[in-house]
Amino acid sequence: MARIHRIPVSRPARVRTVEPDERVDWRRAVPLVLAETFGLGILSVLLWVFDANNSVLAPYLVPPLVSFVLVFATAHSPASRPLRVLVAYTIAATMGLAIGAIPAPRVVTAIVAAAVTLLLMHLLGAFHAPAVAAALIAAFISHTWATALATLPLLVGLAVLVLALVWVTHRLLGDQQYPNKWW
Repeated sequence: MARIHRIPVSRPARVRTVEPDERVDWRRAVPLVLAETFGLGILSVLLWVFDANNSVLAPYLVPPLVSFVLVFATAHSPASRPLRVLVAYTIAATMGLAIGAIPAPRVVTAIVAAAVTLLLMHLLGAFHAPAVAAALIAAFISHTWATALATLPLLVGLAVLVLALVWVTHRLLGDQQYPNKWW
C-alpha cells in the first residue's frame, strides 16, 4: 500500500516584518505602520480605561509601548523572541526597583540600575533595549520596598500583555510564524 506524504504549506504573511537595519518601501511601510498603530491604540485605550495618566505608574507604561513596536516590526530578530523579552523585563524591573530603593541620589541609582541590567541581559543573552528604560524609570522614581515589590509584577505583566498583543496582531495579519523561536 502506497503512503501519501503531505508537505506542510504555510501561508505567506500579509505584512512581512523587517530586519532592524532594513529600509522599507512605502508600500510595505504603510500596512506595517497601520498594524503598529493599531496595537499602540489598543494599549493606549487600556491605559486610558485604567486612568494610568493620573498614576505614579504612568512612566512605566512607555517602555512596553516601545517594545510593542519593536517586537512587532522586527518579530524575527533575536531581541524580539518572547522569552528574551520576558527575561529582559524581569531583570530590568528587579534591578531598577531594588537599586532604586537604596537611599542614594536618584541619578546614581538610575545609572547603576541601567548598568547592572545591561550586564545581566548581555550575560544571559536576553538583550531587549526598551527594558533598560524600565530599569532607569524604576530607579528614578522614589520607592519604598513595599511599592517596589508591588510594581515588579506590573512591569512583567505589561511585557506579557505586549507579547500577547504582538502574537494576536501577527495572527490577524496572516503571519503564523511569530514567534519563530521562543528563546
